[in-house]
Amino acid sequence: MNERWKQKDKPGSLESRFEFDSFEKLRSFLDQIAEESERLDHHANISFGREHVAVIIYAKTGTLGKSDFDLADGIDKSFQRVTQQP
Repeated sequence: MNERWKQKDKPGSLESRFEFDSFEKLRSFLDQIAEESERLDHHANISFGREHVAVIIYAKTGTLGKSDFDLADGIDKSFQRVTQQP
C-alpha cells in the first residue's frame, strides 16, 4: 500500500486524496474505482471536486483487514494507470 494512505484505528479506516491535472483523468479514475469496488464487493466513501478525489475506506468489521488494504492497493494502481496516460 502506498504511503499516501492515512490509517486510523477508531473507526478503522484508510484515507487518501488524489490530485489530477484534468477532469477527464479524474472521471476515468472514478470509473476505475467503481470497477475495483464491484470486483472486491467493497465500496469506499468518495467525494470529489474539479481537480481532486478524496477516498475513505471504512473497515467492514471495525478493524482494518485484507479486503480494506486490497481495495486501497487497487485504487493506487488505478491512479497510476490514469495519471500515466498521455
